Amino acid sequence: MWVLAGIGAVLAGLFLMLRELLPAFEAGRSGVIRSKGAAATRIERAAEPERFEAMRRSRFRAARFGIGLAAAGLLWTILQIVGIALNQAG
Repeated sequence: MWVLAGIGAVLAGLFLMLRELLPAFEAGRSGVIRSKGAAATRIERAAEPERFEAMRRSRFRAARFGIGLAAAGLLWTILQIVGIALNQAG
């Protein structure tokens, strides 16, 4: 049961991480990033380079939570599997 919670945390972390990283990588390729929110605006690298880089940095910073959640879920899953194996062995 607890192993499934760890797997769920890994999947949730991957989702949260990719939700932020994919638009940031796409913006690096295309030179256009969209702000978040209801009235999303396009920010072009050529027109506003400082704001564009600040938005990309904020996307990378926002992905840290997802990375941490995925790592914690992976650690939790590994520890649960090791615990199950040790319990069955002895």
